[in-house]
Amino acid sequence: MRALRLVGFVVGGLVVLLVIVLLAVRLLVDPNDYKGRIAQAVKSSTGRELTLSGPIKLSVFPWFALEIGPASLGNPPGFSAEPFAAVRHAAFRVKLLPLLRKQLQVGKVEIDGLDLRLRKNPAGRGNWQDFGRHPAAPETASSDASSGGAISDLAGLTIKDSRLSYQDMVADHIDLELGHLGGGKPVPLKLHLDLTTSPGGKPIDIGLSIPELSLDLAAQTLAAPQVTVELAAAHLNAAMQGTRIVDAPDISGSFKLDPVRLRDLMTQLGMQAPNTRDPQALAKLAASGKFSYHTNAAAAEDLDIQLDDSRLRGKVSLENLTTQATRFDLGIDRINIDRYRSPPEPAPSPAVTRARKGDADGAAEPAPSDVFKKLDVDGTLKIGNATVAGLSVSQVLVTIAASNGLTHISPAKARLYGGDYSGDITLDDRGTVPTLKLDQSMTGIDAAQLLKDLTKSQRMSGRGTVTMNLTAHGLAGEALLKTLDGHVAANLDNGAIEGIDLWFEINRAMALVQKQPLPAGNSSGRTKFDVFKASADLTNGVASTHDLSIASQNLRVAGQGSTNLVSDAINYQVKATILKDAAGTRGALADIPLNITGTLSSPTVRPDLEGMAKARVQQEIDKHKGELQQKLMDKLKDILK
Repeated sequence: MRALRLVGFVVGGLVVLLVIVLLAVRLLVDPNDYKGRIAQAVKSSTGRELTLSGPIKLSVFPWFALEIGPASLGNPPGFSAEPFAAVRHAAFRVKLLPLLRKQLQVGKVEIDGLDLRLRKNPAGRGNWQDFGRHPAAPETASSDASSGGAISDLAGLTIKDSRLSYQDMVADHIDLELGHLGGGKPVPLKLHLDLTTSPGGKPIDIGLSIPELSLDLAAQTLAAPQVTVELAAAHLNAAMQGTRIVDAPDISGSFKLDPVRLRDLMTQLGMQAPNTRDPQALAKLAASGKFSYHTNAAAAEDLDIQLDDSRLRGKVSLENLTTQATRFDLGIDRINIDRYRSPPEPAPSPAVTRARKGDADGAAEPAPSDVFKKLDVDGTLKIGNATVAGLSVSQVLVTIAASNGLTHISPAKARLYGGDYSGDITLDDRGTVPTLKLDQSMTGIDAAQLLKDLTKSQRMSGRGTVTMNLTAHGLAGEALLKTLDGHVAANLDNGAIEGIDLWFEINRAMALVQKQPLPAGNSSGRTKFDVFKASADLTNGVASTHDLSIASQNLRVAGQGSTNLVSDAINYQVKATILKDAAGTRGALADIPLNITGTLSSPTVRPDLEGMAKARVQQEIDKHKGELQQKLMDKLKDILK
């Protein structure tokens, strides 16, 4: 019992002695007398100038408390003379007795008027880098620090009227309020700031509110069941939870973006809204889904994104944020991409077109982009209905795999204009010049509607099959046409060629040969057919056809020729055979040769007069062949007598 009393007296004496010492320090030591030493120590360890223009207040029990302000910390050498950081007032408190046991119980940290200026110099280094170089601490010291210096309690954090800038981006009027961490109970967090992204730009109002934030730094866990973000006119609700938030963050949660006018939001964010063909496009954006982040990878699933009248659902993941390796499985109910395209430019005058063509002929081919070399994508996209470049398709299924410069789209399937599309597309960008390979077929399609929507042309109608096996080099449109090689075939039934009336041209041709008046009336401008067949071999953008065949009840047309896809020029020689005398014809030659020249958009049909004359002579020879042979035999008999 006496021993316990003795221990009690000793402990009590030590406590009284400690209190006396702390009081003596508080009463006799003025921290302002050490401003010079403090500034010198900071200068020695960081190479930066510390200016303590305001008073320093110090208290030691029961809290070790330090208050400063105004104060500023300068930039390192190589940066401007403006301070790196400045503060009007800051207060920091640590409970003394737990500190003696190597436990950090921090009181409420208060910062008022912080101005933090992050800059980069011309060499690309930031003024926040290299706060002095220190020798490596002994292994045991490092171990002790890590085990005994962890913050076990933080009474709160308050930041008022502060400012953070990075280059031209400025976050101003920052107000942050964080409740007591470490008490075992959720705490509220509120943040508000005005963000300006460029000089003279309009500030963007940003707010963050978390009514119940559970943060355990020792266990490295995070939980926020309700998060509200206000970004200009956008309102976002979310929830998140995380583990290992210091060592290797693993965070997941959900989000919901309330409907917002996207065009107005872009303007509020200082972004230039695109000029779209439909001025009502980008009117509505809403989204919801789940998200996750772990080890340099991010993912979103259960996505439900609405843009105007389109709705996208599915999942997407960035398996490597550094390489942007992307995996996805997405579906869109319907989308009209043409709504979001830029308005068409007015057609240039012929003189301007010729000048541009002359410039293009003399200019070097632009260097191809390396975007496909870096592309790392694997995924599937399904679209219910889509309109692009005037082309209407449905039941679209596209599977894309891209890696190391090789992009492969297969299968690519769709329903279009009453038929089916199937494609296999490969873009090989592993070499100097990209190579594009197309293996496509369209079966049972309505050619008239397809051409009308795709090329704004009504040159052909009918229903049938078109196949293409093509190879081209480059990325620009004209470069592709100039290097286009391969094979194309078409087989159409019950249609018509618009812009050419072969019956009318045949009658004109026969009238010329027979030296009769040209037929009265005008051309109908079309040639009906029961079957249209043709194939073409392409070399450097020129399609050569040797098996053109057009058939109807009264007419057969066969021919050959070429089409230059770059210049649009055509040159065909065809032979029309009349199977029986049809109404409106004037007798008939067995074969009527015709030349078709001009361009695809404006063809010209002319009779081949030389060929027709030869055909007429041959007809007369065939007609009187027997009579001539008999006369020749009679002459020979007379000679031999």
